[in-house]
Amino acid sequence: MVSIRHYRNNFFLPGTHGQRQTARIKFHFEGFSLLENLLSLTLSLFILVSALEVITQVKKVYNRLQTQQEASLAASIALEKIREDLDKAGTGVNGCRPPVDRWPIKVENSKITLFSGELEIKLASDVEAGQNWALIVPWAGSDSKLRSGRVMLITSQGQTDLVEIVNVSNNLVTLSPAFSSSFRRAESIAYLLEEVEIYLDSKQSIMRRKVNKTSGQPLLEEVYGFQPTYDPEMNLAWIKLQTGSKKEKTHELFFYPKNAFKKS
Repeated sequence: MVSIRHYRNNFFLPGTHGQRQTARIKFHFEGFSLLENLLSLTLSLFILVSALEVITQVKKVYNRLQTQQEASLAASIALEKIREDLDKAGTGVNGCRPPVDRWPIKVENSKITLFSGELEIKLASDVEAGQNWALIVPWAGSDSKLRSGRVMLITSQGQTDLVEIVNVSNNLVTLSPAFSSSFRRAESIAYLLEEVEIYLDSKQSIMRRKVNKTSGQPLLEEVYGFQPTYDPEMNLAWIKLQTGSKKEKTHELFFYPKNAFKKS
């Protein structure tokens, strides 16, 4: 900035007696010095940097809180889905229970497996004890339902067997293990079961849900701990999730699956 200290201009005015009077007018301009300019610029820069730092910190806190909120919401949705599966376990089979432990909820190696009836199947012939196959009455869409690995529950007059489909050829279904009891066609009912497995994919830190031996679909990401527990005596299911790289967040679900309760 240019500083003009003194500027003088002389000019003449006519006097009363024809004489000229000299009038001197003095103009005096004052500006900012270089030091003052530097100080003001430094102060302005300091204020600007401080404001940007505050905005950056506020944005970081906001993003962190938003991420935590989204993670908590995703965990709540995943636990709600597990609760629905627990509530469905044991339904669709008219109260029939196979002679196996912890039916229809099984917990093994940090994996929880849930069974429920999907549809009824009619036998086309009698089944004898020791037989590992059965003839069924096909229906529209049976080809897409009867797959290797699916589980069937067959019951008749207090006798119940739980078998797995090994192979299907037309209406001939090969099963494993062999039937432990005999079943008369007119008195028996077979149920094709829906099998739901919920487990932790530790390599990718993803909790997955698998239905009827299909590939496991992601249920919740960034999961580093999954501990399912089921007490058949109390009929209490307890699901514990740990999320975050340091397992700093814990989510829990306590549920009494009424359809899984074993009536005395």
